Amino acid sequence: MKTRRARARGDVLLPAAARPPGTEQSGIRPVVVVALPDRVGVPCYPMIVTAPMTTRLGAWTRSAPALYPVLEVGMGGLTQPSAVMLDHVRGVDAVRVVRPLGRLSGEEYAPIRSGLERVFGLEPDAPENNSDEGRA
Repeated sequence: MKTRRARARGDVLLPAAARPPGTEQSGIRPVVVVALPDRVGVPCYPMIVTAPMTTRLGAWTRSAPALYPVLEVGMGGLTQPSAVMLDHVRGVDAVRVVRPLGRLSGEEYAPIRSGLERVFGLEPDAPENNSDEGRA
């Protein structure tokens, strides 16, 4: 029987392709685990929270490095430099994981964690900013 390694934040995985609607990322692409609901309670579905990656780097990644942290070749088992798209965080059913690619070190994961804190407004002593109220 094959044993499965426990998942952790910073794991880089390759899930099976999905076809989401609209501008959500699709296709077969690595993702990085950013949260594990089963660490908080017993979830009703075996989900992991991930951020997808892209190898299409450009001015958009350089202009927002906190939103699109770039991982270099070798980090987490990546074979190409890849930007983590923190604006595309989503739940992925654990059964979709095709294979693990590797795990980021704490130092490699730090920019992702920092970016997530900013995206979700979890920074310590972050001022409340309601200027975007009314936006969809």
